[in-house]
Amino acid sequence: MPTEDRRSILRLTFGTAGVFGLGLLIDWPLSFVGAVFTALFLQAPAAMPLKVAIKLYLFAILLMLASWMIFSLLAPYPLVFLGGVAIAIVLSFGWSIAGAGILPGVLALMAAMMIPNVIVTSEELALVLVAWIPGNLLIAGFASALSFTLFPADPPAKGGAKLKKEASDFDPVRRLVRMSMVTVPFALAFFLFGWSALLVLFFVALLSQQLAAMPSAGKKVAIGMLTANLFGAGIAIVFYEINVIAPSVVTAILLAVFLCVSLGALSKSEHPLAPAAGSALTTVLIVYGGSIAPFSDEADVKSVVRVVQIGLSALIVIVAYAVVDEFLPDRSPANKSS
Repeated sequence: MPTEDRRSILRLTFGTAGVFGLGLLIDWPLSFVGAVFTALFLQAPAAMPLKVAIKLYLFAILLMLASWMIFSLLAPYPLVFLGGVAIAIVLSFGWSIAGAGILPGVLALMAAMMIPNVIVTSEELALVLVAWIPGNLLIAGFASALSFTLFPADPPAKGGAKLKKEASDFDPVRRLVRMSMVTVPFALAFFLFGWSALLVLFFVALLSQQLAAMPSAGKKVAIGMLTANLFGAGIAIVFYEINVIAPSVVTAILLAVFLCVSLGALSKSEHPLAPAAGSALTTVLIVYGGSIAPFSDEADVKSVVRVVQIGLSALIVIVAYAVVDEFLPDRSPANKSS
């Protein structure tokens, strides 16, 4: 295995498992979200610049606070409230398409879906999210920076800028319509049916941005994403049952280390499941982490129920993207007229 691949696995394990384990020991709110953010940071080829990290943290604070203020005012007016959620989701996708990136896009979707969902239950509880989503982002930033310092990455390849430029050749309006057609109805259904599965909304926000970053959501992509999430859900169930047999923080930390090492090594291999490793990792962190460190009134929900909830959500969202792709395929600006 190349030296950089070994360093990448060490970075992923040290940072992600470190945040996951420390969150369990100190018991800060939504610590598994910090582990997910750390994993996303550490899957990048280089460390995030300090200025960018600070801007992202300040952006998260302002975004979550603005969402809390706006939707707290709209809460007494259900129709206006739902309209505001729909508009916020569309604006989040539009901002992401404009070049904001996956992680800022995820934060925007969290502000558009998760904060309003919790506000319906409790404005005070929503304030916990407002404080701790940016807080977990800050912790993830420190953990990833430390990981890149201890295990330095090789300089980025010269062709990276060219690839990024080529990947941006798409019709932004068409992509915005496709993304909104899938995510807005799903999010509104949560409010209309009174669902409050916070982990599912976080998962859908992350999954939507991952799908949005792809040029097409055809059958091959849909099968790949479903494989990744089913793979991750299966691991989460096994981990949860192991934790039931040996209910200890040490057990959870050791499982997190094993998870990062094994999936990190898988992602660097030539195995057919290698492309699914990154998505599987975030799925395990969300399902397993949320099961052993629950938030709000979800404490009595078993891991299997969470897996079913997230599995059905993944199936609905991915299949919906694939269907929309058949009728409204993504096209480059040069082919808009066709």
